[in-house]
Amino acid sequence: MPSPLTTTRKKTFMLTSLGVGAALLAACAPDTADDGDIGEDVIRYRVATIEGIGTPMNDGFDRFVEEAETCSDGRLVGTNYPAGQLGGFVDLIDGNRNGTYEITSGGFDVEDQLSPTLAALSLGYVFEDEEHVERVIDGMLPQMAEELEASTGATILGMGEDGWRWTFSSTPIETIEDTQGLGIRVPEADIPLGLWNALGASPTPVPFTEMYNALETGVIEAGEGALAQIAANAFHEPAPYLNNTKHWFNIKPVRANAEWFNGLDDDLQACLRTTAEDVFADVRETSRQLEAETVAELEAEGVTVFEEPADLEVWKQRSATYDEVYFGEYPEAEEFINDVRSYAAGDQE
Repeated sequence: MPSPLTTTRKKTFMLTSLGVGAALLAACAPDTADDGDIGEDVIRYRVATIEGIGTPMNDGFDRFVEEAETCSDGRLVGTNYPAGQLGGFVDLIDGNRNGTYEITSGGFDVEDQLSPTLAALSLGYVFEDEEHVERVIDGMLPQMAEELEASTGATILGMGEDGWRWTFSSTPIETIEDTQGLGIRVPEADIPLGLWNALGASPTPVPFTEMYNALETGVIEAGEGALAQIAANAFHEPAPYLNNTKHWFNIKPVRANAEWFNGLDDDLQACLRTTAEDVFADVRETSRQLEAETVAELEAEGVTVFEEPADLEVWKQRSATYDEVYFGEYPEAEEFINDVRSYAAGDQE
C-alpha cells in the first residue's frame, strides 16, 4: 500500500497535469460587467498560479478572492486558477508582467535578468530566522514593490512564503565535507548554480518533473526545495536524508500587474492591498506550523532528519565567496542585501 505522502505526490501530479488542456481557459472573461444591483461595473480578474491545491498559499488565494469581493462591496470578482491550470510557472510570471493574468505568485529568484537586486534575495544565508523575515517584510516591502514595478511591470500586494528550502539526498549530509562533489539538482538560474558551486557541490539543472526519476536512477544524488514540496512529490523515497541547510528562505510575493492595479479606483487598490497583507500574513504563520508537522510525518516514514548542518558557520562562509562574485557584477544589489541583513538583529524600525 502506498504511503500517505506518496498518495499526496500522485494527487499533486494529477492536479498539476490539468494545466495541459486548461490553457484553453486563458481566453479572458470580460474585464468588467455591468451589475445593476451595484450600479457600477464589476471588475473581474484572475489569480493564475502553480500553487498546489490544499497548500497554504492556494488556500490563501481562495480566501483572498472571497474577502476582496466583500471589502469591495462586490465590485472585485476574482477567480482562482491554481496548480498550473493556465500554464507553467514562467508563462504565468511573464503573463502577469504583460497583463494577461492580473495576479500570480512567485519568488524573487525569477528576477535574475530584470532585477538582479531583488534576485539577490535568493543568495545564500540572507535570512537568519523567521523573525528576521518578518522584520524585513514589515520594513522593506514598499521598497521591494517599487523596485519590482519599475523593473518588471508587476507590483506586490502581500507576501506569502514557501519557507526554508531543505536539502534532500541519497546519502547523509551532515557537514560541508558531505557536499564536496555532490551531484545536486538546482533550478536553471545563475544564483543557485553559483551558490552550490561555492559550497563545493556539483550542481546540475534538471527539470522539476524529472527530478524523482533522476534521484531514483542515480543521475543526481540530491536536490533542494521547500519541505512541503519534497513531501508532496515523495522525493524522500529515493533520497531519505533531509537537512535544513537554511541556505534560502523563500519569501513569495503576491504579484499584481501594475498597469491593471494602478488603473483601479483608490478604494479598490486599498481593498486589495489590505486583504492581501492580512491573508498572507496568516499564510506565513500557517506555513511554519505545517512545516513542523511535515517533519514529524517524514520521520514517521523513516526519513532521517537533520535540523541544520553541524558546521553551519562554514556553510555561510563558503556561500559568502559567491556573494562577492555576484556583488562584483551587480554592485547595486550589495547595498540592498546589506539593508536586508541589517534587520537580523532587530535594530531597524
